[in-house]
Amino acid sequence: MFDVVAKFLPAGALAAGTAVTLLVGTPKPTPLRAPLTDALPATFYGAAPTPIAIGDDEVAKSGVSDYINRVYMLNADEGISLYIGYHATQQGDKRMHSPTLCLPGSGWTPIGEQVVTIPVANKPVSVNRFILQNGGNRILVYYWFQGRGRLTAGQGDLKLNAMRDALFTHRDEEALVRIIVPLAKGDSTPVASTGLVPDSLAAKLAEAIIEPLNKSLPAPPGA
Repeated sequence: MFDVVAKFLPAGALAAGTAVTLLVGTPKPTPLRAPLTDALPATFYGAAPTPIAIGDDEVAKSGVSDYINRVYMLNADEGISLYIGYHATQQGDKRMHSPTLCLPGSGWTPIGEQVVTIPVANKPVSVNRFILQNGGNRILVYYWFQGRGRLTAGQGDLKLNAMRDALFTHRDEEALVRIIVPLAKGDSTPVASTGLVPDSLAAKLAEAIIEPLNKSLPAPPGA
């Protein structure tokens, strides 16, 4: 099952699609404060991350300034993937894409979508959750947008914040964070030896990277 997901990950992560288009302000690219790899846990439930390369042409088309694409294999068949794509600007061909638009274009059909709340540093954080199906394979996806001191789930809020910040701070950088857990055994069976069902496992990884990622991303405007 994970081989099927891993093969689709690069295209699904960076495929072209409807994007956030900014029409105001003249933002300049804002570099990262630290490498994105600094936001990765060294291990996750005992598993070290395995990089998944993305082709140069696809990276160029996506507009990302930097990215990481990793899988934590929890045993021979079960794992959890993490993709972080950083856009130093969203102007021109550097626009941000939502996974809800590009993953279905890779052959995966959405069968459920909602916003869920997870705890991060004892505070509730809203992220997007949806399930995709491709033939007999199903995957659980958590994703959100993070940048300029905000964590955003809604596409409308993403556009509004980016347009406002482009106008008033001349910045529009953003990171897309996406977590995938294959549902080979269903959504109520613990994954590998973690003792956690897929939703809990995805939430744990999200909790582990959100605060460290803030230290890699540029400081919020005015900070």
